[in-house]
Amino acid sequence: MSDNKFLVVYGSQTGQSEAIAERIALDSESWDLEAELVCGEEMLGEMDRLDNQVIVFVVSSTGEGDPPENFESFWSTLHDTPPQNLKYALLGLGDSNYTEFGGFPNALKQFLDDSGAKSFYEYQLADDQVGLELVVEPWIEGLWEPLKQSLSTPDSSPLPTLQLDKSLLDKLSKLDIDRNLPKSKQMFQSQFLEEDFTCSFPEGVNKFILPFAAGNLEKSVVLKKTCLAERSEKTKETFEIEFRTSDVYGPGDSFGVLCENRESEVWDLLRRLKMEDRAHKKYSLTPDPNIKPRLLPKHVLLECSPYYALKYTLDVRSLPKKALLLLLAEHCTDQREGDCLRFLSSKEGSKDLNELIYSRSLTLLELLSLFPSCLPPFCSLLQHLPRLTPRYYSVSRLSEHGVKFVFNHVTNIRAAVGELPAVPGVCSTWLRELNEGDSLYVYRRKNTGFKPAMGGGGMIMIGAGTGVAPYLAFLDHLAQSSEETKTMLITGNRYKELDSIYGTEFSKFYSDGILQSYLTAFSRDAGSTCRYVQDCMKQHGQLVMRYLDEGARVYVCGDAKGLSVGVHDMFCSVLSESKGISVEEAKEMISGMRKEGRYCEDIWS
Repeated sequence: MSDNKFLVVYGSQTGQSEAIAERIALDSESWDLEAELVCGEEMLGEMDRLDNQVIVFVVSSTGEGDPPENFESFWSTLHDTPPQNLKYALLGLGDSNYTEFGGFPNALKQFLDDSGAKSFYEYQLADDQVGLELVVEPWIEGLWEPLKQSLSTPDSSPLPTLQLDKSLLDKLSKLDIDRNLPKSKQMFQSQFLEEDFTCSFPEGVNKFILPFAAGNLEKSVVLKKTCLAERSEKTKETFEIEFRTSDVYGPGDSFGVLCENRESEVWDLLRRLKMEDRAHKKYSLTPDPNIKPRLLPKHVLLECSPYYALKYTLDVRSLPKKALLLLLAEHCTDQREGDCLRFLSSKEGSKDLNELIYSRSLTLLELLSLFPSCLPPFCSLLQHLPRLTPRYYSVSRLSEHGVKFVFNHVTNIRAAVGELPAVPGVCSTWLRELNEGDSLYVYRRKNTGFKPAMGGGGMIMIGAGTGVAPYLAFLDHLAQSSEETKTMLITGNRYKELDSIYGTEFSKFYSDGILQSYLTAFSRDAGSTCRYVQDCMKQHGQLVMRYLDEGARVYVCGDAKGLSVGVHDMFCSVLSESKGISVEEAKEMISGMRKEGRYCEDIWS
């Protein structure tokens, strides 16, 4: 597929959908795009053209939610041969005078999502009763940039280029590198087949073990996505997503999300490994019978395609282990590059390995760019790349229709490494690009005790940034309960006016008396008396001790390395000073509270 060609497929009963489709095809020329305009029934006999295609659908309803006549046969055939790796945008036309308003566009949307097609632009339904143009005009206006992005092909941008440091090459020239190391052990024999791999996400992946699962994997739908904080030089971009679920969640619960690797990164890897032509071809793996089954990586699918494996199953951002470096060394045609990889995998090369790769968080693609002569067989890589694991989020609110959660969009996972290009977070970027009506696959995690304590000694809740999210669900629960529970909330953000997540809601709980103590810290506001939550704990140490002495349960939600450690140390300091005991004795007290379930953490690395 060319990087500027796409299909406009319409289904029209009265001619309105056809006219709008014609306009999209015509307007595409001004965006240097080339549209092929067809009605649904013209695709009969050419259904295979839908695979790996980018399509803009414009369809209407007729009767009580039925497809237009020139789309009906195509619709029936579509069910028999669902398209593979299809990216689409859908504009629906309807009339709210009819009972089944937008019945067929809604059905088409549901079918495409269920069959694994990916929506690249928000679905809209225009109403002829109030004026189609109210929806059609802004929808077409906003179509072009997402469409151009969806048409990006493997050869649309240059691959990254990195160079080995000259000092490292000089060091290698003086070393005696052992080139007779045993070859890396291959766990699988591989064979590429001529047929396409037709599995749709999450087939295959749904057979993997779900870490800490308390519920089954379910297909959910995004009901609403809201931006809580805009990205600026001062703040991170923060979103709230509400999704529908059939599972039963409670305050304090969390869930896993199955995410996808970035499309551009996947195709760049396929290009670098010279697998573009086989991207969607099925390969078959046969485990080595001499290897014990328990030693085989469970996430490596025995039948798959390179695209599917890289897109959905493998972590292409993980730091390479030495076994992978040795494999790459075997497949370098440049002797110096092979020697460098062998050296980096050795004990003597550990310092250089850390400086060159680990400290800079190089991706697999960047690692390969350092060694341009290296071309490993694709299937040999599979056993060396870990699983793309689910990402975990805490429930921020339980709604009538589902569950809400918040997340920050991570624009660069290695912000401290300035000489390298930005690498956005995998899951947060994927979540950011979701639209209302899109699908996501989630499962409820086991709750290890991070639940609101009703009555009794009360609660001390501490969180920073998005770590305050679960406490909103806690307080919602308390507001609906008849039990009186004493509560303290300590939150931390950068700026009170710019990124105080749920600050308005927490203030209302405070004014309503659901929250008795509400302490805030703002690290970047000049007039703030507390910069971090630890400062609030220290400044209000007597109040904190009063809660603890009354048997309050402590909750900490946030970063494992920063907030969790800092809060623990401050608790020890407050306990030590208040009770006149050593810091070591205070640590033992906190340890005892953990065992009793009175010190609960929901933290991430």
